[in-house]
Amino acid sequence: MIKFFRKIRLDLLSEGKTGKYLKYAFGEIILVMIGILLALQVNNWNQNRIEQKEEKEVIAKLHKDFKENKKILKDFLVEVNNQMNAQETLMQLIGASKEELYKHNLDSIFYVSFGYSEIAFADNTIENIIQSGKLNLLKDQKITDLLYKWNTLSEIRKTRLTKLDNWSNNELIPYLLPKISFKQMDMASTYPWAGISKVKPDYYPLFQEITFENYLDNNLWYYQQVMERCQETDIIIDKIIEATKPSVK
Repeated sequence: MIKFFRKIRLDLLSEGKTGKYLKYAFGEIILVMIGILLALQVNNWNQNRIEQKEEKEVIAKLHKDFKENKKILKDFLVEVNNQMNAQETLMQLIGASKEELYKHNLDSIFYVSFGYSEIAFADNTIENIIQSGKLNLLKDQKITDLLYKWNTLSEIRKTRLTKLDNWSNNELIPYLLPKISFKQMDMASTYPWAGISKVKPDYYPLFQEITFENYLDNNLWYYQQVMERCQETDIIIDKIIEATKPSVK
């Protein structure tokens, strides 16, 4: 084809038809430009199609992840509520008589109140699109804004949980170490080392201390901060699930 066009140009020049040659050359340039533009258009179309497909896949993964996160948060809140209820029960027994106090299985209540709750959300999709720089694939600004809010709230929630753990491990538990039997408390579990303690202390003096009440109160305050952040998390999860819901066509 190139040889064909070259022959036409040479024939026109050899015949002295310069005007026609220039018109022909100009037309050839136009054709080349049109070809380039068409090639660019096709390339852009293919690129857009690839990005749209990838965006659809990412949104579908986000939807799946956050439906799973909804279940994870629900299970976590059940555990936290149980722990808070157990601690509230202990607080209500502060100042109780021996007769009233020993109507309760205190070891079991202590065991529930010290339950260790972990929460690990399905964040792989978010981390992948952020680390790979593909966040701009999401054309829906609403989804992008919600993901930013999710990341911000995640950091706040982690901070609250860390403060709760630090307070419990560094303050509350050391305070209780000489006052209760952890071995006997663990009888509510299946731990092989749990059992009746031969040196179990009397719990009555503990429940007459205002210090114990204050420790419980502060511990519950930290729990409340975690609960509030989790409630905010639940709202964002619902919004992300709704925003990433597959469109019905």
